[in-house]
Amino acid sequence: MKKGPLNGIKVLDFSQVLSAPFCGMMLADMGAEVIKIERPGAGDISREYGPYVNDISLYFCQYNRGKKGIAIDMRSEEGKRVVLDLVAQVDIVIENFKAGTLEKLGIGYDKMLEVNPGLIYGSISGFGTYGPLSHLPCMDIIAAARSGLVGQTGMAGDAPIKPGFSLCDTWAGLQLLRGLSMALLHKQRTGKGLRVDIAMLDCAFYMCESPVLEHSITGEFTERTGNHYVWYAPYGEFAAKDGNVVVAVTKEEEWRALCNTLGLDALVSDPRFAGNEQRVQNREALIAELEKATKSMGRYDLENKLGKAGVPAAAVQSLQEFDNNPQTKSLNVITKIDQLGVGEYTVTNTPILFSKTPVDPNASAAGSPGANSKEILSGLGYSQQKIDSLIAEGAVHQAG
Repeated sequence: MKKGPLNGIKVLDFSQVLSAPFCGMMLADMGAEVIKIERPGAGDISREYGPYVNDISLYFCQYNRGKKGIAIDMRSEEGKRVVLDLVAQVDIVIENFKAGTLEKLGIGYDKMLEVNPGLIYGSISGFGTYGPLSHLPCMDIIAAARSGLVGQTGMAGDAPIKPGFSLCDTWAGLQLLRGLSMALLHKQRTGKGLRVDIAMLDCAFYMCESPVLEHSITGEFTERTGNHYVWYAPYGEFAAKDGNVVVAVTKEEEWRALCNTLGLDALVSDPRFAGNEQRVQNREALIAELEKATKSMGRYDLENKLGKAGVPAAAVQSLQEFDNNPQTKSLNVITKIDQLGVGEYTVTNTPILFSKTPVDPNASAAGSPGANSKEILSGLGYSQQKIDSLIAEGAVHQAG
C-alpha cells in the first residue's frame, strides 16, 4: 500500500475531547505515527461520552482512530521522565489543556525544548495563552456564545440558536492542522521548530464575514438575518411542497433564469425587484412572491430544474438524506471503521484528498487507556526490567 503524505512524522498527542483530538485524528489519517497520552484509569474524559457499544464510547473512537495509546501518571517524577523521553523522539506535540497546565506539571513547552530544540508544539485553548480569559476552561458552545456565533444565528427577533455541529471545536482542530503544516514547512526550510497557538474564540470569530464588513462601513455589526443573506436577494431558504429549498442568486442572469423556471416572468419587470438593491429592500415581498411558486413544487424538483437553468439551488436535506445522496457516496464522505470490541461503525471521512498519497481512516482506536504502553516504552529503548518497574510503580499503565 502507498504511504500517506505524513509518513515518518511522529506526533505526541496529549489532547482530550474534540478540538485537538480532531487534529490528531487527521494527522493519523494522513500517515503520521500518533501516540496518545492518557491518564491511567479513566483516560480521556470523552471516553465517558455517548453513544456507546459494549461500554465503549464511539465518540472517543471516532476522534482517536489510528492512534497508539500510552497511559502515564504525569504527576509522578518517573511519569514526567517518560513524557520527556517521548518528546525527545517526536516531531510534533499537540495539546488542548487549559493554558499553563503542562507548565504547572513541570513539563511545559520550555522544558520540552530542552530535550527537543527543533520541536513543533501545537496547542488549542479556549481563549489563548494570554489575556484576561486565558485561565478559563472552554467548550464548543462557550466559544460559540462568546464569539457572537450563536448571537448571529437564527431568525431576527427570535432567540439565538447554537450551530447544529461543533463548529468551534472542529474548526479549531482544522486551524491547528493548518498551522502545524506551515510549521513543518518552516522547519524543512530553516531547521527550526515553531510553537503554534490556536484559540477557539478566535477561530469562532474568524468565520465572521458580512457583519465585519458592515462594521467597517457603518461602525455597527449587521443584525442576524436568519435564513437569508443580508447583501443579496433572493439568497436564502424558501418553502417547498415537501420541505425547504435554498436559492443563491448573485447575478442578474440568475435572477431572470429563476423567474423563468418558476413561471414568474412578470417579476423581472416589477420595479420592486428591478435590481439586487431593490430586491434586498423588498425582501419580504420577494419571498412571498417566490413562495407562490416554490410551495407548489417538491424541493428536489426545484433543485433539479433550477440547477439545469444555471441557478444555484439545493434541497434542504436531513442527515439521512445526505447519507443516501449519490454525491455523498461518490466522495466517500461517510465511511466505516472496524473497531475492536465494537465491530463496524460509521465515521466521517477526512475531506482532504491527495493525488498520489492516500488518506486512510480505516484504523482502530485504542481499546482502553494505555493499550500500547509496553510497545511504546520498548520503542524508547527501555529494558523489560525498567518497563515492569514503571508499571509496578504506577507511573505507567498497560491496558489488559
